[in-house]
Amino acid sequence: MATRLTTILVIVIVGATFIAGLIVGAQRDDASGPVDLIIVNGRVYPGGGAALQEAVAVRGNQILRVGSNREVKRLRRPQTLVLDAHGATVLPGLSDSHVRLMAGALALDDLNLSPATTIDDIETELRQYAEEQPARPWLVGRNGDPELLASPGAPARRILDEAVVDRPALVTSDDGNVAWANSKALELAGIDRKTPNPESGIVVKDRHGEPTGVLKEDAVDLVARIVPQRTRAEKIAALRAAFSEAHKVGITSVQSVSTGNEELELLDEIRDQGALTVRVHASIAVPPTLTEAAVLDLNALRENFPDDPALKLGGVMVMCPCEASQIQRAVALLDKHNWTVIVRTVSGADVHAAMEAFEHAVDVNAAAANDRRHRLDESLLGDGQARILSGSNWPASSLDPRDVIEESAAGPGELRNAIDAYTSHAAYASHDEQRKGTLARGMLADLVVLSDDIFDSESSSLRDAVVTVTIFDGKIVYQRPAASSND
Repeated sequence: MATRLTTILVIVIVGATFIAGLIVGAQRDDASGPVDLIIVNGRVYPGGGAALQEAVAVRGNQILRVGSNREVKRLRRPQTLVLDAHGATVLPGLSDSHVRLMAGALALDDLNLSPATTIDDIETELRQYAEEQPARPWLVGRNGDPELLASPGAPARRILDEAVVDRPALVTSDDGNVAWANSKALELAGIDRKTPNPESGIVVKDRHGEPTGVLKEDAVDLVARIVPQRTRAEKIAALRAAFSEAHKVGITSVQSVSTGNEELELLDEIRDQGALTVRVHASIAVPPTLTEAAVLDLNALRENFPDDPALKLGGVMVMCPCEASQIQRAVALLDKHNWTVIVRTVSGADVHAAMEAFEHAVDVNAAAANDRRHRLDESLLGDGQARILSGSNWPASSLDPRDVIEESAAGPGELRNAIDAYTSHAAYASHDEQRKGTLARGMLADLVVLSDDIFDSESSSLRDAVVTVTIFDGKIVYQRPAASSND
């Protein structure tokens, strides 16, 4: 008995010594190596429900320490860059869980009509845009109010002809289902009184049979398809501009949906240039009728874009409306091949069918080695619990996360959950929770510093807080210009 007790004590002592050695070693690692950047005097929310801290230290592209000002300040070295948060909030870099990155990038140079609330607004905005862009061969406006554009009897053609007299013009709704075209655009598309309606669309005509300029559903594509395409170089430049827009609102990661592989190839080229400053988890949109052969093609594409902190192909979005049987078959097929499945729902029936399809996939693919994280548009199912995700659906809506976070945090105590939806939950959805989404030692150094303490209930609203610094991979990629002085 004594021998056994001694053995146990020795093991405990050795174990304690070993643990103490690890702690001392970790402290030595903190203190002896270079420290590139520290943020002090902050209200640091590490994410995932963790308690607020004061400071963060960064070494290379990883978080080195999150803790008190005293703990972090002692790590300062002569080469260390020090950022003073002045009591404002510091968060993990934000991740938008639903964007169409290429579409959003290309739309940056187009006229954004989301502020237009009347037909007069559309005409005024388009007329001003035409004056500001005299060299553009086409004028394109996006994000129009679909109800406004579809107003009965709207004289779309006349309005656009008066606003843009020298070149074709096309205005589309934020959902892409309604558009206005001027006479020059209709002429180039070959649309006249004899043009029949496409199978699933309408070329709206007046009582004399003349096109009014209003196009609905598939008829929109009759004009949209002849708008000149951007060159590869222009698309790459547009994507890099989109990264800059993301940095201004604190976004360091996106989950992007596209219909093909072009976006991935362009992003891969930007990555090779060392200029990919937003982490991209890509998904491919497919119809619910996809075949086994189509999935094998997706598998081959995935091999070209495997797991990588900067860029990877990991998801497939099934586009609804769908029949329940179609969703079930599509989800089971994709699940069998270890894809993360996102179902884009448009009705309560789609939601119900998708939930049943997820359960069915588990039953029929029981042997699949699948870490399932299937999801609806903005909610994630995984490890037996649901997580809320937040996405802007940019460019149909603003990329600014404050819009979604403020709406999600309407009730008391909900702010941290709303932030988690843009950070830790988003990272889990893309299988990245071990490297981003929270601030902890060893995690990627993606951070955002705000102008105010958003956790102070007595301070200004979240809407008044702006991003002052965005850090990606340990480097400052955006710093808000100092306010101009009248002195």
